[in-house]
Amino acid sequence: MKKISLLIILFQNIIVLAQTPTFTWSESASSIDNELNFTIQNHFDGNRIFKIKSAYNDKIFNKDVFVDIFSPNDDFEKDENNFSVGLEQPVMGKNMKTLTHLFYLTGKDYVYFLTEFNSETKEFELFTQKANIDTGTKTKATFLTKMPAKNMFNIGDFFIAQSENKQFYGVISRPTGDKKLNEKVTLYVLDTNFKIVKSIEHEFAFTTKQSFNIDVHVSNNGNLAIVRELDLPKMKPYKSLFYWDSKTQNVVEHNLKQDLDFQVSQFKWKETDNGNYFIGGISDGKRKVGIDLGGALPEANPTNSLLLMHFDADGKVVLNEKIALEKQNNINLEEIILKDNKFWLLFNEIYTGSKRLPAPDPSKPLERPTEYSYVSTGFTVIKLDATSGKLDWISRIKNEEPRTTNDNGDHVKYLHFFRNNQLVLIYNNSRDINMNTKYFVRNSRFAIMSIINNDGAVVSTKDIPNSGVGKTYNFCYELDLSVAIPVDENTYIVRSRCGNSARYGYLKF
Repeated sequence: MKKISLLIILFQNIIVLAQTPTFTWSESASSIDNELNFTIQNHFDGNRIFKIKSAYNDKIFNKDVFVDIFSPNDDFEKDENNFSVGLEQPVMGKNMKTLTHLFYLTGKDYVYFLTEFNSETKEFELFTQKANIDTGTKTKATFLTKMPAKNMFNIGDFFIAQSENKQFYGVISRPTGDKKLNEKVTLYVLDTNFKIVKSIEHEFAFTTKQSFNIDVHVSNNGNLAIVRELDLPKMKPYKSLFYWDSKTQNVVEHNLKQDLDFQVSQFKWKETDNGNYFIGGISDGKRKVGIDLGGALPEANPTNSLLLMHFDADGKVVLNEKIALEKQNNINLEEIILKDNKFWLLFNEIYTGSKRLPAPDPSKPLERPTEYSYVSTGFTVIKLDATSGKLDWISRIKNEEPRTTNDNGDHVKYLHFFRNNQLVLIYNNSRDINMNTKYFVRNSRFAIMSIINNDGAVVSTKDIPNSGVGKTYNFCYELDLSVAIPVDENTYIVRSRCGNSARYGYLKF
């Protein structure tokens, strides 16, 4: 028996050694333009990296879209600086069309969804437009649909989503309604040519107030789901899910109200060959936070249980399972991976907070910058059976990281990979490298790798040797955990950072 155990341990060690990655970094460095609160997407076309950054700019009342281009074959030199593919602004005034949503298509093409208030007809209009992130060229905006608006300040909302396979788009058109009347919306399904193929009007039951936001999901076969909050008199608000099988004219409501007024605090959708899954975290709403973010109020997701719903291709619920958990104070659902009919749910344990700083210019007292803080306490992985909803296991890696500021939390995240039916997590671990004194702490982030096997056991946690980041007093480059662009099944492009400077390189298994 001991010989068998030793053989198993030896075999596991061999697998771990085979999975240990190596890093190679570029010699040249590039400056990091402002990335705070930008939504960032990275694409690699085989020759160059395209980093697309988008964020709303309240100075132009529109969304900025910038592209940074890097050439791996030229030591990751940046090709362009602040290359804009947003909407062009006129010399005088502002562009009346507003870029509200952008979705990646294929190659170097994106689709933009634009809105504009028509002052003559008092209507709020929606358009589509294709943009090339390499050349910056755009097609002419094409009209899609419209809805009545009261005035330019009460125009209503368009909520838009793209299917995982990029074959369909879902649009919810919601005019500004009267608080005393039921909320009316129009649901649209668009094809790959951005043409309306299905539409239906729906009237929600009366609520005390109009929901501020509507979450939209469109499935890979063109079904539409809406998750919104209902606020009824003398009741605590709760979420409800509305599902439209676009082959029919029926919108079916699935009430997500929980016992004891617990809330579905976070959720994601996952597409499969057998339909789509709704996976949500249920919270009692009581936050227990013991993290110091320098005066900021942390955001946390205490989770008591999970809700798993499976919708088949016709929109029927074939599984509705609630999975009880020991209460987790702060797990944020980040990724859902389906492998061998099992869901691997990946959670980060990042607390985020913000505070307003004094105005740097006393003559402009209202222009006060905001400082954003991030602290991580570790990572949680949960494995569920996709057929029964049964909980297989929960595994946690405790990794308390000190506070970072204004970096989008990129140093306290993780990179994840599946290798040999095991989950590989790569992350940073801060340690004091100023060993000669106990009065002055200097942290440096070491690159760490943990491996979780199919049974949920953390079979290995160790430093990555010769990672080329962290470790020394005069070398400040540390692993940036926001970038892992696949080149092939064994190679990824990654990034390290030192203040406002970045170096790209390769991670190879």
